[in-house]
Amino acid sequence: MKFKYLGTAAAEGFPAVFCDCEYCKEARKRKGKNIRTRSQAIINQDLLIDLPADTYMHALNNELELFKVKYLLITHEHGDHFYPQELNVRGHWCAPNLKEKIIIIGSETVYQKYLKFTDTMSQGVRDLIEFRVVNAFDKFTLGDYEIVALPARHGSMTGFIYQIEQGEKKILYAHDTGFFLDSVLDWIKEKGVKYDFISFDCTNVDLPIEDFSTHMGLDNVERLTKRLKDMGAIHSKTILYVNHFSHNANPLHEELCENAEKRGLKVSYDGLELDL
Repeated sequence: MKFKYLGTAAAEGFPAVFCDCEYCKEARKRKGKNIRTRSQAIINQDLLIDLPADTYMHALNNELELFKVKYLLITHEHGDHFYPQELNVRGHWCAPNLKEKIIIIGSETVYQKYLKFTDTMSQGVRDLIEFRVVNAFDKFTLGDYEIVALPARHGSMTGFIYQIEQGEKKILYAHDTGFFLDSVLDWIKEKGVKYDFISFDCTNVDLPIEDFSTHMGLDNVERLTKRLKDMGAIHSKTILYVNHFSHNANPLHEELCENAEKRGLKVSYDGLELDL
């Protein structure tokens, strides 16, 4: 399984679009790994996670052939994770050689957001989209992937974190969420799940945030990893990354790496590819 981070920032990007704070100014000077686009990831060449407005730039920067994507997992309906306008150019005269459907997975609220844009789509585009609504703890198969939609702690909306299994590899993509719900921790413990890789929400980085909030920071993730280790879900070979950073929390890469490594965590950056 190959996993690649395409974008690693929160909704505003880093440096933030309209911001001139000290962190954003420094990121513009340093460039490189300090330039973070909106959150998105891809597994192998056929499973895309989220669809932000930065998708086109991600395809260019990473030399992706998005016509090969068969499956799209949407975590929740926020615009930095689901920008359905992008689907308008998938097929018909914008991609005349495209013949295969894409299967989109999301909650009912994501589906309702998608439906608002179907009137603007040509029939040729709509014919190449299959939307499947899933609920919390649903397990489903996409090709050779076995996936479970676990409920995220993300305010009143229905959001998911996704457990994705292919062959002997099992990963957990956990964005956007606060400290895992008790029901999720109980499910992981009951199933005896052991992860090879986990990507944790770390929007707040070093800014304090309560566990019942909609995101996490390094302190929350550190305590969550201890909980998962005690349950046996994290073992000595589990790869642990933090991701989805807000500019308000100083996500300058070098400083963030130093802060995260003290907690046994690695820091994502745009374009990072892992061969799991």
